[in-house]
Amino acid sequence: MVLGLALALGLTGGWSVATAGQATEVDDPVLGIRLYADDGVDKSTVDVAWRSARRLLEAAGIATRWRLCDTGLACDPLPGSVPEIVVSLRSNDVGHKAGRCGLALPGQPARGTVFVSVRCVADVTFKLSRGLAQRSTPLLLKPSADDVVGAVMAHEIGHILGLRHRGTGLMRSKIGPADIVAIRLGALGFSRVESARLRASVEKQPGADGWVAVGPGTRPATAPSR
Repeated sequence: MVLGLALALGLTGGWSVATAGQATEVDDPVLGIRLYADDGVDKSTVDVAWRSARRLLEAAGIATRWRLCDTGLACDPLPGSVPEIVVSLRSNDVGHKAGRCGLALPGQPARGTVFVSVRCVADVTFKLSRGLAQRSTPLLLKPSADDVVGAVMAHEIGHILGLRHRGTGLMRSKIGPADIVAIRLGALGFSRVESARLRASVEKQPGADGWVAVGPGTRPATAPSR
């Protein structure tokens, strides 16, 4: 595959601060995520990408709470909370291998950091969708790869939470045209076993603002208009 879902360092952002999350069932774990995008990443890309990643995580039973941040200083860790996962969307190429678009770095002070090269994802998606055999598939001809960026984000978050590469599904090490179609049909995701492991990883965290057990009456937080 050509989209190696792994990446490299750097962050800072350039837009508005927001929170978002969607509770699923009572007692489902909530995963805190801080998202940054550099000035070269379009706001519409960020909006589609984080919503795509959220859907994939929630399909695995993981409710999420997102903070969309201008800069590192604008989104300090919440006082007293368990550290969130940090996601950085980059407009430039990263890594040393062609087609390497994402990287997951577990560690402190954050639970882990994910980097995704938006340009890399767009380039790989374009190349995969322009072969002779793919030109008759409308879902491969979309001009935007923002939904694939979201899938890469969810894949790398899976690594932070302990998942390894598999031969099929969202945790494949490489992506092909059929996977892009599956993403756009809502048919590509974490397996049942992977979903259980993700939930177990989040549930290990103590209750706090960043990672909590959802109680009755929990309502989703929504991002303010930008």
